[in-house]
Amino acid sequence: MTQQQKVEQQTELSAEQVHDYLLESPEFFNEYPRLLEQITVNDPQNGAVSLTMRQLALLRDKNSKLQQQLEGLLDIARENDGLFGRMQQLTTALIDARCVEDVFATLDDTLRDCFGADFFAIRLVASDCDPDFPITGVVWQQDSPNLENFKRLFETQKIKCGHPTHAQADALFNEQAAEVQSVVLIPLKINKQDGLLAIGSKEAERFHPTMGTLFLSHLGELVAKRLYSLQQVDKG
Repeated sequence: MTQQQKVEQQTELSAEQVHDYLLESPEFFNEYPRLLEQITVNDPQNGAVSLTMRQLALLRDKNSKLQQQLEGLLDIARENDGLFGRMQQLTTALIDARCVEDVFATLDDTLRDCFGADFFAIRLVASDCDPDFPITGVVWQQDSPNLENFKRLFETQKIKCGHPTHAQADALFNEQAAEVQSVVLIPLKINKQDGLLAIGSKEAERFHPTMGTLFLSHLGELVAKRLYSLQQVDKG
């Protein structure tokens, strides 16, 4: 190897060295701005372009993604604002309810009109509640086979959203069970009595496992407290 070749080998820079140098020298292109126009890079859409144009394209793409994220957040905010308004409407209607039958009628109307639900059902596990519940088919006795289909729900006291099993749909919605494609199961705790509120839809993706449950949790607490207060009035 000649002396000249040795010198060239010693002065040849690797890509990593150039990369590290540029990272350590952020003012480099400010000192040599003409390089920005002379250096070309491959762009997926426009072929070879200047480094400046490539940077602009990257910034546009980044801004577009940020805009999409912002629009998504605004959509969520608008949806939550709408849910808050509907919850207020439902709360007022339940407060005005003067008997258990009014609660059921209010839920039937409001869940359909304001929340886009197609079906709803309430089930209570017999405990200290009045065995002569004013609405038939609502109370399950302690030995009811239907309880096994919701054992996990009562144990965890966690809301479940998604597709119901055939047994669950049959136990809750009777002859309409076949139409229910997705459901929300909200555990109720009425004093020490277990129960559940079920909201069903004909759309398979209307209620899904990844949906938020904050408003659903508030709805369950609201219904449970109103039913308890009305039961206490009836006992009195």
